[in-house]
Amino acid sequence: MTQPVSVGLQLYTLREQLAQDFLGTLDAVAASGITEVELAGEYGGMDGPSLRAALGERGLRATAAHIGGDAWTGNTEEQIAFLQGAQVTRAVYPWFKGEGAQWTALADQLEGLAQRLAAEGISLSYHNHDHELSGSVDGQTILDLLLERAPSLGLELDTAWVYAGGKDPVDYLRRYADRTPLVHLKDLRREAGGWRTVELGAGEVPLTAILNAVPAGASVFYEQDQANGLDSLRTSLTYLATLS
Repeated sequence: MTQPVSVGLQLYTLREQLAQDFLGTLDAVAASGITEVELAGEYGGMDGPSLRAALGERGLRATAAHIGGDAWTGNTEEQIAFLQGAQVTRAVYPWFKGEGAQWTALADQLEGLAQRLAAEGISLSYHNHDHELSGSVDGQTILDLLLERAPSLGLELDTAWVYAGGKDPVDYLRRYADRTPLVHLKDLRREAGGWRTVELGAGEVPLTAILNAVPAGASVFYEQDQANGLDSLRTSLTYLATLS
């Protein structure tokens, strides 16, 4: 049995459906029983207040948003205005890949951005993939380097990519419990071409142990990079129901 943890949805999982029918897909998400979502990508052409209203009409609330590095460059004020209009107080830097000194430069950049956002009441977290766990700089695991060098930065721990990177996601949840307000719950399976994300319970990630180690107060979002639309969402929610 797991501790009761409410699981929301990273909307990236349904990016294709949202691109075709944004509001209709939100209706389906709400009908699934999901109440909390994390934003990523396009929002049907809506500005922050319009998006907040559309979500609220369906009993949904966005509590975090992925915003890529390019979007911050020269557009920080615009992104802040969007987040404030949508009443989202947690921003996530979703992706970076580099070598050596590029990682230390990123940490310094993120520290500055985190401080800037904090002045507006917005926190900034970093979302990992597997290469931040399998790679190192001067003998230090990249994810640890980022968090050490950028003390104002939080962590959105993608537990499946920690696993794929050869590390223990439960260990990382415990090690950085006070800096992890956001957690991604996904499952992975090894295939000939590498790792593939699958419905919860269909892979090899230790989901029950992860759910039991989620820090108190953290938001947990189901995400599936390669998903079969709403069918994958329903299958994963059915699996989660068996754990409670």
